[in-house]
Amino acid sequence: MLKWLYIGTNLPVWPEFYPYILHDLKAFRTKSLLLKEEGNIAGHVLIFHEDAEILYFGFFGVFNDEHEKIEFLLNKLIDYGKQHNFHKIIGPINIPIPIYGWGFLEKGSVANLYVGKPSNLPIYQEMFFQKGFTLKTKELSLEGPLKDFNSKILNSFDSENYEMFQPKSWEEVLNFKPRFFRLHTNLPRESVITPGIQHLYENYIEFLKQYGDLFLIIFLKYKITGDIVGCFFSIPNPFRKNKSDIYDSVEAFIILLEKEHQGKGLGWFLTLYSAKKGFDNNIRWNSTPIENNVKRSIRIAKKYGMEHKRTHLILEYSI
Repeated sequence: MLKWLYIGTNLPVWPEFYPYILHDLKAFRTKSLLLKEEGNIAGHVLIFHEDAEILYFGFFGVFNDEHEKIEFLLNKLIDYGKQHNFHKIIGPINIPIPIYGWGFLEKGSVANLYVGKPSNLPIYQEMFFQKGFTLKTKELSLEGPLKDFNSKILNSFDSENYEMFQPKSWEEVLNFKPRFFRLHTNLPRESVITPGIQHLYENYIEFLKQYGDLFLIIFLKYKITGDIVGCFFSIPNPFRKNKSDIYDSVEAFIILLEKEHQGKGLGWFLTLYSAKKGFDNNIRWNSTPIENNVKRSIRIAKKYGMEHKRTHLILEYSI
């Protein structure tokens, strides 16, 4: 299966990524549908599911992006969903998400190599729409340089009741797993794209350990109760280094806040705190995926000075 994933992504499938890829392939018990032409593999799509309702697909691609081959493989994907009584087909979801991302790239988007940012020719989504797929959601990618702002801005935050801090060890991060999932339930439903996230936490953390450090994770504590009520996780971008051979860019992957603590400016200060820690650790460029209906997060990103550079389309098909 590893041998054919590269057909459906522009992002490198390096051997050093194999442990992370294999973890998710096994967690979801994935299958590959392979298109053969005269005995040779000409196309590939990965399929998996978390329950009996939804069939997910990812890494959809054919050699030379030929119209007839795309149509043939797409028909087989739909047939598989119908034959196995799924209610919907959703994708592309390219697991593991932190490396390979999701969605078809919208025409006119920036297409440079970046972690979690797949690219493709528009013919793919055009043909999916022709076959009856509809738009499930748009993921906007806001990107820009990190700023070396004056730390007085952070000090101005009224921290009488809250404390932002980095974990002291990876063991602490792993022990945070139950709390992370509780915080995750506060996400708007339309922002939850990846299924089965309960299987994936440790795998994501191992990826952070290899290419990043603890500064990529920020916790928010509510002092009155001592509870962790928020967090900010960034993903290192292994496809870019500075002149000193140091990784210098990240993806601000997820920000979570308990609902009762939202609307107090905490998301903004988590963003600033994370950016400051990143800049102090040689990070100079940042990107963040935001569902296009989550206006609060878009405002925070634009307030920081980030610009909308690309859009990814996640599609669905009702059976």
